Amino acid sequence: MNARLPLLAGALWLLSGCGKELGRIPFEDEGSGATTVTLAAGEVDFWTDLKIEYQGGASLAYEVELFQDGDSVATAKCNPLGPMTVKTSWVETNLGGSHSRRGNGKMGCSVNLPKGGKTKVKATLAFGKKPSGLELAKADLVIKQ
Repeated sequence: MNARLPLLAGALWLLSGCGKELGRIPFEDEGSGATTVTLAAGEVDFWTDLKIEYQGGASLAYEVELFQDGDSVATAKCNPLGPMTVKTSWVETNLGGSHSRRGNGKMGCSVNLPKGGKTKVKATLAFGKKPSGLELAKADLVIKQ
């Protein structure tokens, strides 16, 4: 038996738990955006596709709200600079006060939809503490299920 088979099976199992990308709201700066996606009832996960460099401390958040039939059905606050439960193609550098992050990461936030269907996802990206020396090339909010 090939000794790599259990490793490959484990990696495929891990990636299958990452969900399928169903929508994306692109950001290159602070602001708001929206997209409409068809979601199933159940858990919806939020990922970030991030490329940022900054000096000093920073806090950044997505405020996310989901609407079905015009009614707000779920909200979440997500931290793209915080701990990630899953990372892909992730590179993070912290040298003194210089920080950079790029890649895809599953943020520690999700919502549970009571019913499936067409869902409008609105998001606002804003700094709580804006760093100096900021270069934000990408901070897309990715919707997965």
